[in-house]
Amino acid sequence: MLKKIGFAAVLLSVAAGAQAETLKDGGYVGCETEEYLDEFISAAVKKDQQAMQFLMANYKCVGLSSKFGKITVLDRGFTVSKIRVYAGNTGVELWTVNEAIQR
Repeated sequence: MLKKIGFAAVLLSVAAGAQAETLKDGGYVGCETEEYLDEFISAAVKKDQQAMQFLMANYKCVGLSSKFGKITVLDRGFTVSKIRVYAGNTGVELWTVNEAIQR
């Protein structure tokens, strides 16, 4: 019984300490795959507006905003993260640069 109570206390303390993260404003994008994010970043570096517009128009990448509210970080890498953005009871998983996430 004591083990169960201790385990429950650990779970509660972890849950209480965890905070949902949000997105920053500032022209960041989220893409449905890490490869599309790489393509978008390459196009931005080259100032290839046509390539960036193509990815956005075909819903491979979308603009991110703090208006999305709380997000979940699913996987954090050195420079990019996989996140889940919520809309009501649904969500979409996207890849974005770590700088887009407000901690």
